[in-house]
Amino acid sequence: MSLVVETDVRAVRVVTLNHSSRMNPFSAELENSIKSALARANTDPSVSAVVVTGGPDRSFSAGGDFNEVKLMKGGVEVDRWIDRITDLYSSVLLVDKPTVAAIDGYAIGMGFQFALMFDWRQAATSAEFRMPELRHGIGCSVGAAILRHAIGYVAMQEIVFACESIDVEKAMTYGIVNRLSTPEQLLRDAIARAEELAAYPQVPYRATKQTIVQSMRDVLLQSAAASKRVHKAAFAARSPHAHFARVLGENDVSVGA
Repeated sequence: MSLVVETDVRAVRVVTLNHSSRMNPFSAELENSIKSALARANTDPSVSAVVVTGGPDRSFSAGGDFNEVKLMKGGVEVDRWIDRITDLYSSVLLVDKPTVAAIDGYAIGMGFQFALMFDWRQAATSAEFRMPELRHGIGCSVGAAILRHAIGYVAMQEIVFACESIDVEKAMTYGIVNRLSTPEQLLRDAIARAEELAAYPQVPYRATKQTIVQSMRDVLLQSAAASKRVHKAAFAARSPHAHFARVLGENDVSVGA
């Protein structure tokens, strides 16, 4: 089974996340598939814009794949994981064509952060955003850096420390979401917006976009070392592992580790 499905609607490349779980958790394999799909779209002269969606009746992404991170102990595997995250987010920022995220279901943790890399965020009225890491013993340094850059320090504090669900109306007030659609209309509206952006003169759009996204890439790169320290400390203390076990329906994976 392909972990992403790539289809063209006129000149818009639609990349649909196709993990076996309808929550679309970010595994290494899914991340690599997304990066490859975005690179192909960026170099394909027949593609004018890109839309990424979780698929009908599925979540955009409920975050990282706990099956992969549950065995981390705070060593070099954490460095590799943070580098993976930075590469995934950068793969969106490096697309010099218009990019639109079509968000439905959950956008949690990494899924929330991934959505913030796109030029435009079209969300279904049924979408829900969460950054619950601290409540579950997981560091939130990457998310904090991204949110502070994207929506400001005070709003970042509220989201990171409250760990609460954010409905789409509140997401609109934060500036996380640009526009709303019904779930049935979401993908059509996202494609339409992508086509509108693609109709702008390309040279000034791409040149302007490069200056905009460079600041976010700088944030990702500058926060990487601190993020590795934060996550190493959390994993070494086994802080998140009881949560992983609950979600995965296992015995507490921290026991005997």
